[in-house]
Amino acid sequence: MVGLGLLVGAVLQRTAGAQADTSRARRDTSRVRRDSAGIKVPGRPTADSVLRDTLAKRDSLHPKPAVPKDTIKAPYTRAPMPVPLEIGQTLIYERAALFATGAVTLQDLLDRLPGVTGLRSGWIASPMVSSFQGDVRRVRVFFDGVEYDEIDPRTGGILDLTQVGLWTFEELRIERGATEVRVYTRTWRIDRTTPYTRTDISTGDQQTNLYRGFFGKRFGGGEGVQLAAQQYGTTPPLRGSPSSDQLALLGRIGWARGRFSIDAFALRTNRNRGTVFPQAIRGVTILDSVPALQSSRTDAYVRAGYGDPERGPWLQAIASSLGYAITHQSSGIFGTTTSDTSKHDTTAFRAQYIVTGGVTAGPLRIEAAERLRIGDNQRLATPSGRVEFVTGPLAVSAFGEGRGPDSLARAEVTGRLTPLPFVSFLAAAGTSTDHDTLASGSTVNFLRGEAAIRVLGLWLGGGVLRRDSTLLVPPRVFTTKFVAVESPAATGFLATVRGTLYQALKADISAIRWNDSTGFYRPRYQTRSEVYLSTNWLSRFPSGNFGVLMSLSHEYRSSTKFPVGDASSFSAASVPDSRLYNFHLEIRIVSAVLSYQFRNIQGVPYELVPGYLMPRLNQFYGVRWEFWN
Repeated sequence: MVGLGLLVGAVLQRTAGAQADTSRARRDTSRVRRDSAGIKVPGRPTADSVLRDTLAKRDSLHPKPAVPKDTIKAPYTRAPMPVPLEIGQTLIYERAALFATGAVTLQDLLDRLPGVTGLRSGWIASPMVSSFQGDVRRVRVFFDGVEYDEIDPRTGGILDLTQVGLWTFEELRIERGATEVRVYTRTWRIDRTTPYTRTDISTGDQQTNLYRGFFGKRFGGGEGVQLAAQQYGTTPPLRGSPSSDQLALLGRIGWARGRFSIDAFALRTNRNRGTVFPQAIRGVTILDSVPALQSSRTDAYVRAGYGDPERGPWLQAIASSLGYAITHQSSGIFGTTTSDTSKHDTTAFRAQYIVTGGVTAGPLRIEAAERLRIGDNQRLATPSGRVEFVTGPLAVSAFGEGRGPDSLARAEVTGRLTPLPFVSFLAAAGTSTDHDTLASGSTVNFLRGEAAIRVLGLWLGGGVLRRDSTLLVPPRVFTTKFVAVESPAATGFLATVRGTLYQALKADISAIRWNDSTGFYRPRYQTRSEVYLSTNWLSRFPSGNFGVLMSLSHEYRSSTKFPVGDASSFSAASVPDSRLYNFHLEIRIVSAVLSYQFRNIQGVPYELVPGYLMPRLNQFYGVRWEFWN
């Protein structure tokens, strides 16, 4: 075929060359005198040139639709949040910084704080509870001003932190008050007319796969829509670990213009967790299990607001609802289990109606709120207020709150003084009253004091935590064999090292030692040491489109005790001490982040709750990628 084509081409070419060019006219022999004036008069355009000119002008005759420029609209109102008063660190995490910590759950983040002890029975789907100074009631979470209540009848009102999704937040602040730890969060908002999308994909050991997707857009009139979802599944290979999955859906619609805004938000979380069976390594084994759980939780609110809590006068009104439905079954396949005493089919509902407002003028902020809860055939009104003054070397914050669903009323004040750039002092005092126990010992006093000196780039500090004797409520989500006990007064001594070691190399080290070894839900010795490298390498990438975060951490806990028994007597079950090494790496290229973490590098067996073995050699890695398109 190729040869035939060449032959035909040769014949046709020869024939074409032999033909006479009839289109050629006789050459003009007359010579035209050159125009001495040098003026060129354009001739009339030919048909072809007219067509070309018409095509060239088509864009001007029929212009393309203009591409709208990205416009930043007035943001939806945001919840008031305090300024955490700390020395040598900030407990304020914006969205990028929050994910860069490597925390998969809220408990991962809280474990960084001295005085906080995380209790969990497994990987990301297993129940998690954190105690502060040994009291599991002393950790609370707020999202957009709404308190994250726990209404699962099996938990006894103690919040299971697996239900708090870090992925929904755009900002998180942790306030270490004298009486408790409060976590304030703002859910993800969008303020641009250019559509925003983001995709997160992660996988790892324990047969874990996690997916997230985000979409948000604002419109010209101030309207907006946001959609997001997260799904994960995990099937740990251990004999006593459950196969679990979770699906969460988020949505927001709203409108904002100037200082006014109104928006509606909903978050629905469906959980499916298998039975968690005991599998102790050392210490006392509690022959119990965490029953299987299939539940759905829906948090929703409608919010109207005027102004911004960060400046000027502001006012907000929120009507929120919490719906919780649970169905589960008990199983005894791998050994003895305690029957689940709660109903197998449970539906609960609670509403919160909140009116809050205040004024922010420079360093001074004053706010007040009234919170009305309706549910379980009860009404509970909880007033609260805060005065905050933060400027230069002086910062003071006073907070008070009436009786909440945990029956506690609180009042505390915190102050920080930095008289010199390298010297800082912090003090806090507070009191809480248990209205369910109106005895002489129902009021508990708390104290916290710290001092630090800066040497080169490091803050070297020490301090003390103290609380009076108090009633410790059991975290029954792990087992019904934990009982309430009276705990004597306790004092803990702190040591911290935070700051820059050399250029981009930094350290975050904290340790606490309690005055006794008999306290429950807290080890006597607890340390966390992290050395990390954090840099954008601007000398090589001045655009800022590259960043690296690499850290190595070590966590130590001495033996932790748990009260086990009944109404008449109890004994102390314990978990042995543990030493863990963890590695974390984040690489950012423009708007894509590659993440890798390796927990428990040495693969040591350990427990945080008696009888429940934690994962060994646990790797988790993935990518986060966002687009403005």
